[in-house]
Amino acid sequence: MLTILSLTWAMQNQQLIIPVNGPFNFKECLWFLDRGYDDCLIRVYRDHFRKALIVENEEIIFDVFGDIEGLKVTIISGKLKEQTIDYIKRYLTEWFDLENDLEDYYRAISFDERLNYMSDTFYGLRLIGIPDLFEAIVWCIIGQQINLTFAYKIKRRLVEEFGKQVNCQNQTFYIFPSPQDFKTVDPQDLLRIQLSKSKANYILEVAKAFLEGRINKKVLIEQASFELQQRLLMSIKGIGLWTANYVLMKCIRINNSVPYGDAGLSNALIQHQIIANKTDLVGTKHFFRQFEGWESYLVFYLWHSLSKNVKINSVHREK
Repeated sequence: MLTILSLTWAMQNQQLIIPVNGPFNFKECLWFLDRGYDDCLIRVYRDHFRKALIVENEEIIFDVFGDIEGLKVTIISGKLKEQTIDYIKRYLTEWFDLENDLEDYYRAISFDERLNYMSDTFYGLRLIGIPDLFEAIVWCIIGQQINLTFAYKIKRRLVEEFGKQVNCQNQTFYIFPSPQDFKTVDPQDLLRIQLSKSKANYILEVAKAFLEGRINKKVLIEQASFELQQRLLMSIKGIGLWTANYVLMKCIRINNSVPYGDAGLSNALIQHQIIANKTDLVGTKHFFRQFEGWESYLVFYLWHSLSKNVKINSVHREK
């Protein structure tokens, strides 16, 4: 199933700088990318990460470093053509949300003593998304009702079995499969990597919807409202409201998209003494309405507080 790409490797001094608007902490973003999960799509080092993409039918591998101007990208393999430059710039700008000025967000949370520590503790952390819509949806389906550690194991098996493999400097890099890669896949093929029968069928249904043109990133963005975007996503079997909101938040960058009912989000809200129990949906919605335009960022920072095991009460006392 796996597509092996034969490449002739040559170190090339090809670099570009991608600017960032406002505060940016690459170290904090790098920590998020390397939280101890087995993510096969990225290789994280001490001060940078390396990733493979296919751009204009050409395999590209690049390193990304933090820079005072933004992101510094070094092409390890592949020619830095104009189309390649434009694609990588768009991809990384979307992935790291480089166009938003976070100073406005920090001002918004500065008035809440339960949250204002975040502007120091997580200063410059960007809402790290998933630029590829198909990948974002499939990742949501994989992660339904299982823990993150197991979800990443399933993701690796899926990518290794159906994605593309690139070998560079005695290392293997993977590229997430496209809808086309699932065109002839049987549900039994997905059961072998420990996906449930329902998830296997959902993934194949999503791939079919992409292949038939019923959904793609352009079509989704062009919907006239947030509600219509939700409706389009949920018209595909396997995509519920949580998945739709997560995808709109992480891929389409809808600022007010909140995955209500998310267990991690509820736990973070309880830890921050914002709600008393997970069933308080009214209190949760009331809380987020105070941060109009930054709801998704606040969700991401709340999740991040759990990942870093922030001791909320201690932080408050220090403030």
